[in-house]
Amino acid sequence: MIALIVVWFMFYLYIDRKVDHLNNFTYKSYRISQEFSSNIKNFQTFLLSGYKGKDFYIHHNQKDLKLYIDHLKRQKKEIDLLFNESKELNIGSNPTMTAVSRKIDHLYTIVNQFKEIALIRGFKDYGIEGKMRNKAHFLEEKSSLDKITLLQFRRHEKDYLLRSDKTSIKKFESLFHQTLKEKNIDVLTKQVLIDYKTNFDSLVKLSSQLGVSENQGLYKKINQINGFIENSFVQIIAHNKKRINELKETLFYVQLSQTLLMALIALLLCIYISKYFTKDIQLLSLDISNYIKSNFKEAVSDINHDSSIREVDFLLKSYGILKEKLSENIIFLEKKTEQANKTAAFKTQFLANMSHEIRSPLNGVIGMLNMLKTSSLNSEQTEHIEIAEHSANHLLGIVNMILDHSKMEAGKMKLEKHPIHLKKELSKLIRLFEYRIKDKNIALHFNFDENIDSNIFCDNLRLQQVLINLLDNAIKFTSEGDVKLEVRLVKKENKLQYLNFRIMDSGIGIDVNKTEQLLLAFEQADLTTTRKYGGTGLGLTISNQLIHLMKGSKLNIIALEEGGSSFSFDIPFSLNTDSLPIENQDTLSHDTDKKSIQKALIVEDNIINQKVLKKLLDKLNIPNTIANNGLEAVLLFEKNDYDIIFMDLHMPEMDGFEATKKIHSLAKYKLRNIPIVAVTASAFDEDKTKAIASGMDDFVTKPIVLKNLEETIAKQMEQYHYS
Repeated sequence: MIALIVVWFMFYLYIDRKVDHLNNFTYKSYRISQEFSSNIKNFQTFLLSGYKGKDFYIHHNQKDLKLYIDHLKRQKKEIDLLFNESKELNIGSNPTMTAVSRKIDHLYTIVNQFKEIALIRGFKDYGIEGKMRNKAHFLEEKSSLDKITLLQFRRHEKDYLLRSDKTSIKKFESLFHQTLKEKNIDVLTKQVLIDYKTNFDSLVKLSSQLGVSENQGLYKKINQINGFIENSFVQIIAHNKKRINELKETLFYVQLSQTLLMALIALLLCIYISKYFTKDIQLLSLDISNYIKSNFKEAVSDINHDSSIREVDFLLKSYGILKEKLSENIIFLEKKTEQANKTAAFKTQFLANMSHEIRSPLNGVIGMLNMLKTSSLNSEQTEHIEIAEHSANHLLGIVNMILDHSKMEAGKMKLEKHPIHLKKELSKLIRLFEYRIKDKNIALHFNFDENIDSNIFCDNLRLQQVLINLLDNAIKFTSEGDVKLEVRLVKKENKLQYLNFRIMDSGIGIDVNKTEQLLLAFEQADLTTTRKYGGTGLGLTISNQLIHLMKGSKLNIIALEEGGSSFSFDIPFSLNTDSLPIENQDTLSHDTDKKSIQKALIVEDNIINQKVLKKLLDKLNIPNTIANNGLEAVLLFEKNDYDIIFMDLHMPEMDGFEATKKIHSLAKYKLRNIPIVAVTASAFDEDKTKAIASGMDDFVTKPIVLKNLEETIAKQMEQYHYS
């Protein structure tokens, strides 16, 4: 096999070298042709100006003519070499190439003849033309010839030299014979005139032999030979190109045939080798497939024999070791994963318990503060209560942010999209900050793009949570100037519109190098910010996560050049294409008469929460009874008639879930259904889902706000149509 590859490679190199030689031969042919055509310009330059120089007549040579002649000699040699090379390359004999060689020899001879005649003819002060000029000067200065006749001779001479006009020759001869007959011309003048005529005749003869002005004589022959050689080069190149292409095609097919033969031999050899080598590989592949199908549980290998091929045997043993190590690692990772899941579950349960434990006393604090606010208080007492209420709400906000962050990390945060009127909701949102703006003596601007369709589907709670976080930060860090909320339309596609929200302030600004750090949980620009302004460092993190959950862009944070900061993001919203605009729906809602509730049942184990809920119901003029756990609630429901039940979820003896199921199973409930509203400090969606699944009708989260409680009661009464 190796010998075949070597033979193929050597033959490939031979063909490649042969092709290079053929390409080089084509290049040489073209180059010689171009050089010959370019060399003609040297001869033309000589005819144009070279023959007029004195060096040509003194040294019998001129640089352009010398270049032309030297190049002819070299091109003759190159043509002969090219002819011999064509035989070596099997291009075939080309008679045109032989003819070109002979023509160049002939051209060389004619050019030399042209040179010799040109030297004899001369120019101005040299050669025959020089002798004529000397005779003319004698006739002008020392002869008895009158000036007018001499001027006529010189004019005919110039006419011939300039135009080679035969008429000028006849006029010259006529004037010459006429002048000789004149009696007033002395013997010396006649002799000089005869010599002048003889030189003129020689000049005419030599000019005729050269034939430059009339394209006759040697000049014509030179042009004809040049043209013949140029055309011959075209034929030579065309002939060589054709033969070279034929040879290349032959070499290509030879190489292709050899390559196909080698491929066939290699294929047969591979088939033979594969049968020998792949037996154990197939067993290995089958074992790997079974190992994968077993979900990496079968650590014992089915391959128990040694391979006759050393490399394959090494592969089989390495695979066995890898399989054992992989199984050990999988078992280790499964244990670690189980531990991590338990830790995550413990963390979630811990947060749920902490939420319940923190919200329960907060429910009492906020509830009692709400009740105190409605009582008769002086201004100082009102201020104290407002401070306490603000602190309690701030603590509740921190708890909510930690829970939201935990939900985000666990992937349990879900969106609830409802139809809203965006501009109307944002206008309400802006009004929440009116008092803070007035206290800080800064301005809050709201700019809403009129091209935006406000009727959209959106999780209004989460969108407002993001905007409240950003606006709250902007107001907190701005001591003078203004805060702006801008909403503009980016684009509309199908039933989606992409909106850009941008909050700008003129506050303390941010470090451009720490914008990414701000999006990390529990991070702020620096510790001095925390000490001066407070905060957990979760607001921007949760906002960015909520934007991502709403399929929006990343929260973009920019430090403005004029001072302050800019926070912006894009979110796509589905358009609400219902025929009835949301902003007008309020005017069409049913004005249902709210019937009074005769009695409500409070099921709560915490005494403080019992008092808070009782006080709130008393505030709404709703009579109520308290049950300390689910078991008491079932007994009280059997004995008394209630219009609504407020059920805590987590209680001793019997929790709210089981109590609800017991009440639903009673014949009394089946005869007259009443709403059961879950009341709990838990903030997790799982508890809400579990409560609804167990048969409860609604969900109220602690701490309970009077307005929310009233709205929940009104909604349930309307659904159940109690009188």
